[in-house]
Amino acid sequence: MEQKVSNQNLSNLAIKGSIYGGISLFISKFGGLIFTIIIARTLLPELFGVYALALSIITIFMVFTNLGLDDTFLRYFSKSLVKNNKDESRGYLRYLLKLKLSISLFSVIILLIISRFLAYSVYKNPLLFYPLIFSCLFILSESMRTFFATIFTAKKDFKTPLLFTISLQILNILLSLFAILILLDSFKISGIFIAFFISSFFTLILMLYILIKRDKELVLGEKSKINKSKINSYWKFMILANISLAFFGSIDILMLGRFVSSDYLGYYRIALSLVITVASLFSLSGLFLPIFTQISGKRFIRGFHRTLRYILILSIPATAGAIFLAKYLIKAIYGNEYILGATSIYFLAFLIITTPLIGLYSIIFQSKEKPKIVSNSILISLLLNILFNIFVILLFKNNPLFMIAGVGLATSLSRIILLGLLVFNARKEFNFKIRGIGLRTPIFATIIMSVFLLFFNYAIDINIFFGIIEVIVGAGIYFGILILLKGLTEEDFKLIKSLILKN
Repeated sequence: MEQKVSNQNLSNLAIKGSIYGGISLFISKFGGLIFTIIIARTLLPELFGVYALALSIITIFMVFTNLGLDDTFLRYFSKSLVKNNKDESRGYLRYLLKLKLSISLFSVIILLIISRFLAYSVYKNPLLFYPLIFSCLFILSESMRTFFATIFTAKKDFKTPLLFTISLQILNILLSLFAILILLDSFKISGIFIAFFISSFFTLILMLYILIKRDKELVLGEKSKINKSKINSYWKFMILANISLAFFGSIDILMLGRFVSSDYLGYYRIALSLVITVASLFSLSGLFLPIFTQISGKRFIRGFHRTLRYILILSIPATAGAIFLAKYLIKAIYGNEYILGATSIYFLAFLIITTPLIGLYSIIFQSKEKPKIVSNSILISLLLNILFNIFVILLFKNNPLFMIAGVGLATSLSRIILLGLLVFNARKEFNFKIRGIGLRTPIFATIIMSVFLLFFNYAIDINIFFGIIEVIVGAGIYFGILILLKGLTEEDFKLIKSLILKN
């Protein structure tokens, strides 16, 4: 009986952590969207394109300051906390902190050395130089912030990181806006990255203060010897996956930056940001990770199918909505200056379906201790994405609008291939067969909703007011048909209700 209660408590704790993690992710993504809207409207396409390119380069270097060290630290630090061995915990903390600080400093030095070459020779854009220089402070601070944030996760403190996320998003928006308002055009982007540094550094100091105040012995004191070779062996396995993921998320911007002007880069970036933000709202996999970790057999397959079904019920109509409303969404959110970005959304919209599904399948492999399949699949898809991008760039080298649309298509295709590889391996490893999950009704409801959107756009001169009405009525039509045709069952409503009441 005691064991049963213990297991139940563990499950509740894991679900609670996933809920808080989901809220934190939502705040981060929503805050990022608000930030992108403000920055895009203030900088206008040309400067915003420079910012997008700088951010993509910086993201790559930030990955090189991590290379899976945070995940490695979480794994071993958590184990030592479970054993209540603080000497060992301090050993892991100091060894991996020293390793991360060394790698971070090395990465920043490399960026300082090559920043002029990237700005003047590779991308031929002098405005890129100073943002890369000033971003080095942000990279160092952010590297340390994410490392120490891992301690709160290891201690199962779910609320404090949420507060850090909120404060970081607010500071980023306020300080960046202040920098844009007081600085000249040539220094506005540099000012944004200085603002990022101040926000990150302030959050880091606050984090360290809370850590020391709550549990001084966890950070300060004697340390015991640890098995460094075992740590290094695990960490090396994580490097390839992290590097592949970093380039997979930034390769389109990095390649486009060499062949299109910064304003077209800005059009593409706002389209991508909008689609990724919508896609992140349907990433339910984190919520079910604790369940997948603890079940097997028929219960495992049933739980997987249910999660897959919920993701598709939400993401299929959202994809159709994004395609039909792309032009109006960009006009309302970013302004007429970015209207050309709608062309890219038509192709990028498929990420709204593939992104949460890729997340779901990745979680499945991680929960069953098969992360190598995920990393290999990502690497293959990354290489194909590069080849697709090269083909599109050569095909439309004289038409930048077609080029950013084509790169959007290449990005979607590479994600579809990644999803296909994960589906194939899931069937091979776990005998997963996707059938009988009830998609006919959602697809039919989506078609009816799409017909309504098509006629509404044709008949009405869309503005913000009518746009909001269109979205509300469209959603009402979709869910109305879904409920009327029993696409959502009583069991679905009970599950949703239980999740809300428990958390």
